[in-house]
Amino acid sequence: MAGIGDYEFQAPPDGPPPPDTTGPTGPDGPNVARIVLIGLAVLLLAVGGYWFFAGRTARPSAPGPVAAAPPPAPKAAADEVEHIDLPPLDDSDALVRQRIGILSSNRLVTAWLATRGLVRNFVACVENISHGMNPSRHLTVLKPGGQFRVITRGSQVVIDPRNYDRFTPIADAAASVDARSAGRLYQSFKPLLQTAYDELGNREPIDEAVERAIAGLLAVPAIDGDVRVEQTGEGIGYQYADDRLQELNGAQKQLLRMGPRNIRTIQAQLRTFAAAVGLRAAGPN
Repeated sequence: MAGIGDYEFQAPPDGPPPPDTTGPTGPDGPNVARIVLIGLAVLLLAVGGYWFFAGRTARPSAPGPVAAAPPPAPKAAADEVEHIDLPPLDDSDALVRQRIGILSSNRLVTAWLATRGLVRNFVACVENISHGMNPSRHLTVLKPGGQFRVITRGSQVVIDPRNYDRFTPIADAAASVDARSAGRLYQSFKPLLQTAYDELGNREPIDEAVERAIAGLLAVPAIDGDVRVEQTGEGIGYQYADDRLQELNGAQKQLLRMGPRNIRTIQAQLRTFAAAVGLRAAGPN
């Protein structure tokens, strides 16, 4: 689909979108000590888990705005960091599953843990998001059900707000994580994360990629009310009517489509994690 990311807005199968006979759906409000790796993984993977229901590759979109970064928050004290004897990267899945199994029984977390190469999978997603890219090929186990649709209000075509419910389980998975505790223990798993990040050809600390990823997602607006779309020139899809939204990068657009309640839930978790780690992406609470 041209210009809209990896989402394909679909009209009902029997013709043009019908008039909406319901009122707008209002926002219903936003929303461990051993699991630093998956603590952040769930937060960022939750943001990536809704990238799948269109099944087509988007054109690259222009980079979106990145929020101004305040000075770094204080990092965790040395005695707050758990010192773990880490296995080689190739043998790290068992440790990851053990630690996150203690943390959460959320079904989406469990689904992700059933995959292989968990550290590399997580790092690849972070790298993609940090560059505004769609990480869908790394997250097929988190595909939401249903179809994305638009509705009409008068002469305008808008995103059907009832679609946002499809992504609530993903936001709930993110909310199930103690983000502050995960942040305090981020340093414990950093050697494995850095090794996997280096394997991708990067020459920078993994912190910088995590910081870019979080900062970009925190810049996504949580829009209450209708979000207008318009048909593309090719006539095969829709793009945002608001140029500021259309100019967001691919990762930011996917978070935007989760809806205001879910955006706020995930952003609160990301902000808490970033503050606990001391990343400049934390921003104001």
